[in-house]
Amino acid sequence: MSKPVTVLLVANDGLTRQITANGLIMYGFEPLLARDGAEAMKILEGERRINVLVVDADLGGDVSGLAVAKAARLIHPRIDVIYASRAPHRIPDEAKVKGAPSIRTPYQPQQIVGMIGELRYRMPADGSERRVA
Repeated sequence: MSKPVTVLLVANDGLTRQITANGLIMYGFEPLLARDGAEAMKILEGERRINVLVVDADLGGDVSGLAVAKAARLIHPRIDVIYASRAPHRIPDEAKVKGAPSIRTPYQPQQIVGMIGELRYRMPADGSERRVA
């Protein structure tokens, strides 16, 4: 049996965190939750099994959502990142990590699940298999 995909969900809204976490669990994912950038950084530094980061790009506080994503890629180079934002089209491409899609908030858990599936199982440009979780 394969290990579940571990998803770090960073959202300051408690209801969003809980609804999305419940949806991720229903689809067989293992969610880890953070309410702000500082908490997300602690989790990223302490957990080696995180496969996907879903981060609110509009996150306020001392550590922004964009900073969390960049740090996540430094700590876990193969981590998949999904940005959530009220205005995803306003996130400058140069501020995002490479290959990270954006989704408009509010979103449904199944939308996140679909995006994770696309990221985790996409075929690279060279035609070789990406990876299976």
